Amino acid sequence: MIRIAYLIDTISCATSGTEKQLVEIIRRLDKTIFQPYVILLHTSQWLESNTLPCPCTVLDYKGLLKANLPSVIKALRQGIVEKHIDILQTFFEDSIFVAWLATRGLRQPPVLLSSRRDVGLGTGNQPWYHQLFVRVLPFVNRGFDGILANSLEVKEYVAKREKTPQSKITVLYNGVSWSKECASTPKIFTIAPPGVVWIVIAASLSPVKRHDLLIAAIARLVTRVDRKSFKVLLLGKGVLQDKLKALIREKNLQDVFLFAGAVANVSDYLHNCDIGVLCSDREGLSNAILEYMASSLPVVAAAVGGNV
Repeated sequence: MIRIAYLIDTISCATSGTEKQLVEIIRRLDKTIFQPYVILLHTSQWLESNTLPCPCTVLDYKGLLKANLPSVIKALRQGIVEKHIDILQTFFEDSIFVAWLATRGLRQPPVLLSSRRDVGLGTGNQPWYHQLFVRVLPFVNRGFDGILANSLEVKEYVAKREKTPQSKITVLYNGVSWSKECASTPKIFTIAPPGVVWIVIAASLSPVKRHDLLIAAIARLVTRVDRKSFKVLLLGKGVLQDKLKALIREKNLQDVFLFAGAVANVSDYLHNCDIGVLCSDREGLSNAILEYMASSLPVVAAAVGGNV
C-alpha cells in the first residue's frame, strides 16, 4: 500500500479550482493500491459541515511568521512518521515551505512533490510575505523530488520565476468528469422566455477573476442589442459578491445579471447556457473552460496562462 498525504492550506469548497481537482483525485484513486490522507494547514466553514473521502488532519497553522509555526512543523513531522507516509504532495506556497521544513532531517523522508496550478495570484490576493518566497524557492525546490504543473505555460512560468530546471517539472493537465446530458433544468432558467441567450461565467467571485471586465462589457452590449434578449449567469461565490452587485446596480444591469452562488450540479447549469466566459487576469489551466468545452459551449476567454 502506497500512502499519500496531500498538504493544502484549506478546502473552502469542492466545486471549483484546485480543491475540486484534489477531491476528485482522492475519490478516483485505486484504494487497493493507494491510501490517501489530507492534511490541512487550517480549517474552513465548508470543512466544518462536509466530509472528505479520506482521513483528514488540521494543523491549525496561523502563518509562516507566527509563533505557533514550530508546533505545526512538529505535528506534521509526527504525522509523516506515524502514518508511514510514502509521498507528500503540497498545494500552494505556504504548504511548500511547511512541508520542506517538516521533512528536514527525517531518517526516512517521503517522496516530496509540489504542485503549481497558476501563474501567480496577483497583488492583493496573498499575504505580503509571499513576495519573499520567490527569493528562496530556487533553494527550497532542490529539496523536492519533483514539481507538477497543470499546463505548459505554468511549467515555463515556474522554471523562469523560481530558477528551476524544466527537467524537474512534469505537466499533468487538469481532468474533468462530465455528464453529457442535463439531469434536470435548474429553476433559475424558468425566469426567462425561450430564445433568451444565456451567458455564463463559472468562477469564484475574487479579484483575479475580473468579473468587473464582464460587467463593463455587458454595459456596452446593452447599448447595441435588446437587453431582454440575453441573461448573464454568475456561478460561484467569494469576497467580491457585494461589490459586484453594487457595480451591477451602478450600471443599471440588475435585470441582466443573476447570481446562482456555488452550485454542485454545474453541468446542469452549463447544459442550459449558450456562451461560456472567463475574464481572469491569471490562470493555470481553467476547470471552467474545460467544463464549457465539455458542454459544447463556445468560449470567450482572456488569453492568459493555460487558457490558450
